[in-house]
Amino acid sequence: MGTIQDVKKLVNELIDTKFTIKTYFSSIEMSARDLGYSFEFDNTKNTFGRCFYIAKKIKLSLPLCSENLDKIHTNIKNTILHELAHAFSVEVHGMRNGRGHGSNWKTIARQIGCSGERCFKASEVNLPKSKYALICNSCGYSTPRHRKISSTYACTDCCNKHNNGRFTREYALQLVVN
Repeated sequence: MGTIQDVKKLVNELIDTKFTIKTYFSSIEMSARDLGYSFEFDNTKNTFGRCFYIAKKIKLSLPLCSENLDKIHTNIKNTILHELAHAFSVEVHGMRNGRGHGSNWKTIARQIGCSGERCFKASEVNLPKSKYALICNSCGYSTPRHRKISSTYACTDCCNKHNNGRFTREYALQLVVN
């Protein structure tokens, strides 16, 4: 089991690592630190990591990292590499062709050791406890929410099954405090 300090250390090691990126025309050796990127934690609970191209920042979710300290060398490392691949892809292919999760990004992601997958799988990580939940009184469906919502949502399954897919308040999801 690691610590948040171990996560910071791993991030800094990977930001300083010089990766060789092969393109059709050449091989480029670069590190995120050489490109001006820095690292910080944020408090998001639905996104494991984010890359900010203009601000040149890589951010990781402190709540998700804290819940998954036993997965530092798997899920967390893959997330860091995922975000570094975004930084490298924009540097190599430009903002227009390098953003997102297209083939340019995927090629670079795999070259630096990332799985090349777009999102983490909720079944493979420990999620932080949510403050709220939306529950369907009809079928029992439940989904976590980290913020209080003001909109009304209906259970998709119940609306599809009983109302031809149209919204009805009869299957409205109830907000409950966990």
